[in-house]
Amino acid sequence: MNPYNIFDKQEIEKIERIEPLQDREYTKDEIVRMENKILLDIMGNSSKNGDIDKAREEYKSIIDKCERYKI
Repeated sequence: MNPYNIFDKQEIEKIERIEPLQDREYTKDEIVRMENKILLDIMGNSSKNGDIDKAREEYKSIIDKCERYKI
Protein backbone atom coordinates (compact mmCIF):
# COMPACT_ATOMS: atom_id res chain seq x y z
CA MET A 1 0.00 0.00 0.00
CA ASN A 2 1.21 3.46 -0.84
CA PRO A 3 -0.07 5.86 1.84
CA TYR A 4 -0.34 8.69 -0.68
CA ASN A 5 -2.83 6.62 -2.67
CA ILE A 6 -4.87 5.57 0.38
CA PHE A 7 -5.04 8.52 2.76
CA ASP A 8 -6.39 11.97 2.01
CA LYS A 9 -4.36 15.13 2.60
CA GLN A 10 -5.68 15.71 6.14
CA GLU A 11 -4.99 12.09 7.15
CA ILE A 12 -1.45 12.32 5.78
CA GLU A 13 -0.85 15.48 7.79
CA LYS A 14 -2.07 13.75 10.97
CA ILE A 15 0.14 10.72 10.36
CA GLU A 16 3.18 12.88 9.63
CA ARG A 17 2.82 14.52 13.05
CA ILE A 18 3.70 11.08 14.41
CA GLU A 19 5.85 9.53 11.69
CA PRO A 20 7.20 10.77 8.35
CA LEU A 21 5.67 9.10 5.31
CA GLN A 22 7.29 8.20 2.03
CA ASP A 23 5.65 8.02 -1.38
CA ARG A 24 6.29 4.30 -1.92
CA GLU A 25 4.71 0.91 -1.35
CA TYR A 26 4.65 -0.13 2.32
CA THR A 27 4.83 -3.74 3.44
CA LYS A 28 2.27 -5.23 5.82
CA ASP A 29 4.83 -5.06 8.63
CA GLU A 30 5.41 -1.36 7.97
CA ILE A 31 1.67 -0.74 8.04
CA VAL A 32 1.43 -2.55 11.38
CA ARG A 33 4.30 -0.47 12.80
CA MET A 34 2.71 2.76 11.55
CA GLU A 35 -0.63 1.82 13.09
CA ASN A 36 1.05 0.90 16.38
CA LYS A 37 2.86 4.24 16.51
CA ILE A 38 -0.43 6.03 15.95
CA LEU A 39 -2.13 4.01 18.70
CA LEU A 40 0.75 4.66 21.10
CA ASP A 41 0.55 8.37 20.34
CA ILE A 42 -3.20 8.35 20.97
CA MET A 43 -2.72 6.60 24.29
CA GLY A 44 0.20 8.80 25.36
CA ASN A 45 -1.25 12.16 24.44
CA SER A 46 -4.81 11.49 25.50
CA SER A 47 -3.75 10.17 28.89
CA LYS A 48 -2.20 13.57 29.55
CA ASN A 49 -5.41 15.47 28.84
CA GLY A 50 -7.86 12.68 29.72
CA ASP A 51 -9.68 12.58 26.39
CA ILE A 52 -8.83 9.26 24.74
CA ASP A 53 -12.21 9.02 22.98
CA LYS A 54 -11.64 12.32 21.19
CA ALA A 55 -8.15 11.25 20.09
CA ARG A 56 -9.41 7.86 18.88
CA GLU A 57 -12.16 9.52 16.87
CA GLU A 58 -9.64 11.89 15.27
CA TYR A 59 -7.58 8.96 13.99
CA LYS A 60 -10.43 6.47 13.39
CA SER A 61 -10.42 6.69 9.58
CA ILE A 62 -6.65 6.22 9.49
CA ILE A 63 -6.74 3.20 11.77
CA ASP A 64 -9.61 1.69 9.78
CA LYS A 65 -7.67 2.06 6.53
CA CYS A 66 -4.56 0.52 8.10
CA GLU A 67 -6.65 -2.44 9.27
CA ARG A 68 -8.00 -3.01 5.74
CA TYR A 69 -4.54 -2.99 4.17
CA LYS A 70 -2.92 -5.29 6.73
CA ILE A 71 -4.86 -8.26 5.38
